[in-house]
Amino acid sequence: MQTQKYEKVDIAYCGLNCKDCKSKFQDIRETAQLLQEKMEAVNFAEMAKVIPFMKRKYKGYLKSMEFFKGECPGCRNKGGNPFCGIRKCATKRSYFTCAECDLEYPCKKFNMLFRVHIDNEIQVSIENIRNVGINQHIASLNPIL
Repeated sequence: MQTQKYEKVDIAYCGLNCKDCKSKFQDIRETAQLLQEKMEAVNFAEMAKVIPFMKRKYKGYLKSMEFFKGECPGCRNKGGNPFCGIRKCATKRSYFTCAECDLEYPCKKFNMLFRVHIDNEIQVSIENIRNVGINQHIASLNPIL
């Protein structure tokens, strides 16, 4: 099993670990590509044009598939949600992560992320960064070789 080495750039402003996210989405990307190939093999694009309820839905499907074509470079490398309020706030205040913020955490900017990331990864990460600092947090993610 190959282990990943985590670096500071891998930690998003919200505390998420970009390498873990990329790893989780790899299987989805591969499956989406396989589905696209199978749909092309049966000329699904033309089929969707003649099925009334599929016309608009197929266009939406194609748009969502664009998301899975490439690998997100991470929010520190111009990836992720371009409208992310967390990133905008942290960069405006020159914070590496929200763990540095002394205002009430979590603020309302996290509401959407908490609905999506139901595994408490964000909360655990931010709490760990607050307690031990970003460098020690990253060290705790890296296995001892």
